[in-house]
Amino acid sequence: MQVTPLAELKDRVRLLQERLQGESLDGALIMENTDLFYFTGSMQQGFFFVPAEGDPFYLVRRNFERAREESLWGDIFPLAGFRDLPVSLAEHGFNGLKRIGLELDVLPVNNYERILKLFPGVQYADISTLLREIRMVKSDYEIDCFRRAGEVALAVNRQIPALLQVGKAEIHLSAEIENLHRRAGHQGVLRMRAFNAEMYFGHVYSGANGALHTFVDSCTGGSGVATACPQGAGWKTLAPHEPIGVDYAAIYGGYIIDHTRIFSIGELPGDLQKAYAVAVEIQEEVMERALPGASCAELYRLAVEIAAKRGLVEYFMGCGPEQVKFVGHGIGLEIDELPVIGQGSPYTLKEGMVFALEPKFIFPGRGMVGLENTWCVTAHGPENLSPIPEDLVVVPVD
Repeated sequence: MQVTPLAELKDRVRLLQERLQGESLDGALIMENTDLFYFTGSMQQGFFFVPAEGDPFYLVRRNFERAREESLWGDIFPLAGFRDLPVSLAEHGFNGLKRIGLELDVLPVNNYERILKLFPGVQYADISTLLREIRMVKSDYEIDCFRRAGEVALAVNRQIPALLQVGKAEIHLSAEIENLHRRAGHQGVLRMRAFNAEMYFGHVYSGANGALHTFVDSCTGGSGVATACPQGAGWKTLAPHEPIGVDYAAIYGGYIIDHTRIFSIGELPGDLQKAYAVAVEIQEEVMERALPGASCAELYRLAVEIAAKRGLVEYFMGCGPEQVKFVGHGIGLEIDELPVIGQGSPYTLKEGMVFALEPKFIFPGRGMVGLENTWCVTAHGPENLSPIPEDLVVVPVD
């Protein structure tokens, strides 16, 4: 079992305490799964209380014994129920709290109202952006996890061409790719923070299905197998001379490598090949400038300018009213982390940030061409954490 090093956890809490002090908060009460894992190394149900000064402690409702095995924090205590939270905090010397930070972007209203009743007179502040900004810059430990996920992505990608057959349903191809990932240790869950956002292993779509938009905040979606899950692979069968998009996520230790590659059975039409070449050009130009201090909004504008110069801007990152206004997104324990490489993004790149860049062109009725890689910002230039060959992969038509 992989265990997050204690030194790593302490560094994260130190950063959080600095931000809490800057916001004049007495502490933070963390309960969302991903944040719990980030700060404790465990995802067992409970509360991690981080005071602005002093040692944090983990109160676990379910499962206490697993939390003790998974987390290297020494102060882990059982909690009988939600209503016992004030007593537990008081027992640890925290009974005069005035301002507490909560994850108000994801905390259900009914849970929030329970906390209000449990702690009358306490003021609450939304620390969701603060937490996401701390998680935005990755440590050496985290980057090593990304690299290991990249190795899995490469190993799986090498096996995909042999799976492509005219007449095979997208969902069957998807199942075969997912089997490869699962056998390599994929955790089986992709986490997203945005409300109502969800995703499985990723998306497989061919031909016109690659141009289908859906509720997910993305320029692609796929048909899915049912309206109850309108995204990803569907029942369409693979056909010659159409783009087959494989937009998947490899994972190691919870850290996600987001990557997209285009395959085809037989050559693609010339205009789609040219559009793919422009996507590669956009990636190269953007990443050449993706150094510490670069504006995320300016990088997005550069991508749009290149698409316009090549006469493809109307298809860039969607088509018509469904065009999205970003070309990349932060990634880590969740798919939709900060920073966003998009219009209006307030962030500049910092060393240690990790993001997925995905320049893609959507052609209604024909499909998607483009690529996606996950990158780490370094002082000497970006590191590609998804080391998969970027050529269009063409398998012969039988």
